[in-house]
Amino acid sequence: MAAFPNLPQSGEISICERNGRICTLPITEVDASSAGNELSTYPEINIGRELFHHHASMQVREDRRTLMVPVNETLVKRITRTFFEEGPVEALQEAASEDNVQYNAIVGSLARYLLVLIGCGNRVKYFLKPHLKGQQGVDSIGKYTQTKEWHKSSIRYIRWHPNCFKIAIAASDDSIRIYSDEPTIVPILKSGLQKSISSMAWRNLTSGELAVGCQNGALIWSVDPNSLITRPLSQAVQLKHGNHFPVTSVEWSPNGCLLATASINDSDVLIWDVDQSKQVPLRRVGPPCALLKWSPTGSKLCSTTVGGVFRVWQTNKWSPDRWTVNQGTIQSVVWSRSDSHLLFVTSEDSFLYCLGFVEDEVFTSTLVPKSAIPIADLSKIAIGQAEVGGRPQALAWCPQSEYLAVTFKDTSAIAIFNTVINRSQISITPSCFLTGIGIESASCICFQENQGRRSSEKLKTVLTIGWSSGRVQYFPFI
Repeated sequence: MAAFPNLPQSGEISICERNGRICTLPITEVDASSAGNELSTYPEINIGRELFHHHASMQVREDRRTLMVPVNETLVKRITRTFFEEGPVEALQEAASEDNVQYNAIVGSLARYLLVLIGCGNRVKYFLKPHLKGQQGVDSIGKYTQTKEWHKSSIRYIRWHPNCFKIAIAASDDSIRIYSDEPTIVPILKSGLQKSISSMAWRNLTSGELAVGCQNGALIWSVDPNSLITRPLSQAVQLKHGNHFPVTSVEWSPNGCLLATASINDSDVLIWDVDQSKQVPLRRVGPPCALLKWSPTGSKLCSTTVGGVFRVWQTNKWSPDRWTVNQGTIQSVVWSRSDSHLLFVTSEDSFLYCLGFVEDEVFTSTLVPKSAIPIADLSKIAIGQAEVGGRPQALAWCPQSEYLAVTFKDTSAIAIFNTVINRSQISITPSCFLTGIGIESASCICFQENQGRRSSEKLKTVLTIGWSSGRVQYFPFI
């Protein structure tokens, strides 16, 4: 990290890289056209601003609700309401409370007996599968997502369409907004099943099919590209199987035929044929899966777990190579354009690791033990008054495998590296740091996969940054 150039000066922000040089401007002069005509068709997005009015109206509704709480509910009504609003365990806890036991001792005793049985069952389950302990609830979802401080971030996830100029942004209000180079209509996807969004993926070779991973499993949206209404009439199709929820990762195969899903409550990866509504599990014993990443050619699928194990599947015969990390879990993974290299970072150290694949063998020589090579030290350092680096949060590699972006858990700046791949060799050199406005930190990042029909020929790629304020920034490489 010490080899990086200095951060932008106070009061300035980096707006683009042009011919290998970083261009900066005073914050007061930054607008949608600052980076030049290359971004003239890109929509201006500020999710934080859009959510402000929504939260205000929700608060008014909450205040009204407190004025209409029923006072004389019967025991059966209270238990029924709790069951549908919060769940079966909470309904039993309501029935077993001291007030209800005095009202109906039989119901209260039965509820307490059932709660004891559930507690015993959970203890046995956690004894046999200790990795499941602590994996329940919404907080556990945020632990394994790529978004920094997911539970309080305005922007939960960003995903560009692989074939056209279209970007999906998931917000903290469980809605998804679809932006394109036609800014007049912004479809908003919202469903009662769509809670705690953790991942999204556009289906390749289709114009508007979007998979969403959330608390209730996986949802499939079909958005009509010719629709002139902001709320689509069609509803999402739910994909749910056994205890395979919440879904923390969804990935379409590059040819768009198969959908892979992972859940922190299930050790199996599910491979879906969505058109036939059928699924096949990739069964393995061990910790549940957390993150999936399909290689660009579709020949490999990387699956990580909530433990120290991760696998690389050969999709022609669905056989895995099993890997382990010394401490922590895999935090983020990215594939190179040709499937020849897999870069990853872990949750507990500050190194960037690389696995090399040549003709389905690692490092080509059978005499070399299979192990990952650390290629960059990301340890936290101080530059002036600011700290940069530390434990990585997420990786993003551009489609051409020329630029690598890294965000961090404990610091706000984004590190940009230049990468060059020559057959089995990879070289990585520091390029620059990107910072937000004021105290902003990068919540999530991704590179645009397709610049669209109106893009400039000079535009190499565009890094899209969702800042903690809800502001979306485009950083072009020209």
